[in-house]
Amino acid sequence: MANITVMIYTTLRARLGFSKIELPGKTVQELLLKLAAVKKPDVSDILFDAAGRVKNHFVLTLNSEILDNKKAKTTKVKAGDILHVFPPISGG
Repeated sequence: MANITVMIYTTLRARLGFSKIELPGKTVQELLLKLAAVKKPDVSDILFDAAGRVKNHFVLTLNSEILDNKKAKTTKVKAGDILHVFPPISGG
């Protein structure tokens, strides 16, 4: 199982107290579950819906490629990958 760099931004970064972490995992979903476990239930409630899926308003990128949140469970990761977790953004 490879260690993957997970980059966290804005509100999640404030909740977790860090902007970058190395986590072992095989899929994006596994990485996000481990990230949420750092500070349960706060982060888990923010990141996942009642069915355990990543909420649609989060933007996930893996190596600069935008991911479909519905595919987080099946998207595999490998050593050297970088997962970015962007929380909802508003503005005008």
